[in-house]
Amino acid sequence: MTEEQKKLIAEVMASEHVAVISTMGDDSPTTTVEAFAETPEFDIIMIMGADSDRVKNISKRPNVSFLVVNRYGDVSAFKMKRLSGRGTASEVVKDSAEWNQLKELFLKKNPFEAPFFGNPALRMLKIKPKSMKYADALKPPFTVET
Repeated sequence: MTEEQKKLIAEVMASEHVAVISTMGDDSPTTTVEAFAETPEFDIIMIMGADSDRVKNISKRPNVSFLVVNRYGDVSAFKMKRLSGRGTASEVVKDSAEWNQLKELFLKKNPFEAPFFGNPALRMLKIKPKSMKYADALKPPFTVET
């Protein structure tokens, strides 16, 4: 991945607070919008309830898809930046050093999510991207394998 590609990916991630995540259930996909934060290595951090379909699906099938979209103008003219990808999700061990570090990162970006950390059934997931595709009407698209 070039420095320019890293910069473009980082800009899209930093500009948005929610992403679409798709997991695979027993017989069909489950897709939802979740608040997220990103690490400097582009791991995606999300929180959700332990009983959610996403958490259950990931425990059985950790491969996921994700999408982050930044609309910066006329959508009919495709003035949007899109970052889509595939990755492997895993649950972060609650109250571990990693949990605490990622919680701080997550809340720095999404302070409005703080009340959810009072829920004992809260789970944190980390998605390690395997590939990411960047598209923007004003720049050539690219795909990177990570």
